[in-house]
Amino acid sequence: MHRAPRQFRGPLIVGLVLLFLAGCQSSGSRPALKNPFKFAGPGRDKKELQPDELLDPLGARNPDRVTMHDLSPGQIGTTLRTLGKGKPDEAVAQQHFDQGQVYYREAIALREANAEDAQAVDLMDQAAGEFRLAAHRWPDSALEQDALFFLGESYYFANRYVQANRAYESLIAQYSGSHYFDRAEERRFSIARYWLGRARDDKGLQAWKPGDPARPAMGLAGEGRRILHRIRLDDPTGKLADDATMQLAAAFMEARMFQDAADAFEDLRQSYPGSQHLFNSHLFELKCRMNCYYGKSYEAEPLVKADELLRQIMTRFPIEAGEHEDYLGREASRVRNLLAERDYSMGQYYEHRGENRAASRMYQEVARSFGDTGYADNVDERLAEVGEGPPLPPQQAQWLVDLFPKTERARPMIAAGDKESLLR
Repeated sequence: MHRAPRQFRGPLIVGLVLLFLAGCQSSGSRPALKNPFKFAGPGRDKKELQPDELLDPLGARNPDRVTMHDLSPGQIGTTLRTLGKGKPDEAVAQQHFDQGQVYYREAIALREANAEDAQAVDLMDQAAGEFRLAAHRWPDSALEQDALFFLGESYYFANRYVQANRAYESLIAQYSGSHYFDRAEERRFSIARYWLGRARDDKGLQAWKPGDPARPAMGLAGEGRRILHRIRLDDPTGKLADDATMQLAAAFMEARMFQDAADAFEDLRQSYPGSQHLFNSHLFELKCRMNCYYGKSYEAEPLVKADELLRQIMTRFPIEAGEHEDYLGREASRVRNLLAERDYSMGQYYEHRGENRAASRMYQEVARSFGDTGYADNVDERLAEVGEGPPLPPQQAQWLVDLFPKTERARPMIAAGDKESLLR
């Protein structure tokens, strides 16, 4: 029997492990295709996805997924141990948790002495392994709740942000009322901002950088946006909800996803009227709405909303509006001209079809509502032109229309004023 060369044994073993993991659970951020409504977690029964996750456009939350970083040399041993369905054992779980606390405290002490201490990172990795095993050996318990939080903290301080975010997601998914909730959301918020900053520094290049546990393998900016989206859904009344919504909208805007950005800004100003971002949400939504307008041949909703935003800005933020007077003035003039262009073009369309009565109404609307624009200058001439023609175009091929039988209008069952038939 021939053996594989030594230099190929390592990749071969990793490949076999990957095949094994693929059979155990989904490795991505979405549920397995066999049952899209559930996902499996290590050592516990399948859990139903939350209703807001089923149709989530940014990806459903799956805190039990296995990442590539779990297969690194220092992590694969713990990963394999947590994949099995071992019998719950509180004593063993407590031992792992206590040992994790020892490593964690030593690492914190080293970090306080020297933030760049490599030994502190190694100790955090060891602590994370212990906390992960503790959570695995005693699921659905207060000990698991503590272990998941400190697992996230250990990964966070070890610069393993992908695994840290997964631990925090698992904590929030299972213990939404946890006293660690706010701290976990703060960590996730900082991770999302870090990933968006990295994506900006990479100038949009989402190339996979092997061995970097601080960032996802692919979709760096997309993962950052997903976390922000989940934060505002997990705790819509929390102290970070409006900040996460603002960051998400700004990230959409930076990615030139103007419709998504405009919707996020609109959600911010409607859901958080007391937010410190309220004026900026109005201003940036205005910019996004104008970028969503593609011309007179397309829908007018972006223009209508932009016009409404301009009115609200001038009414609700007179001081801030004065600081942006030039920009707001230009946009107000631009919106009115574009709206006038739509009505005037519609009048031309009806006039071309010979529907002079409809054309006259559109031209009159331009004169009444947009008299301060250039399109109102030609309205009188057009009104005189269409006024000389018939209200409706002549019927074409009248002989063909006459071939079809004329249906009588449905008569009422009771004639007007006929009360006698009701008394019979």
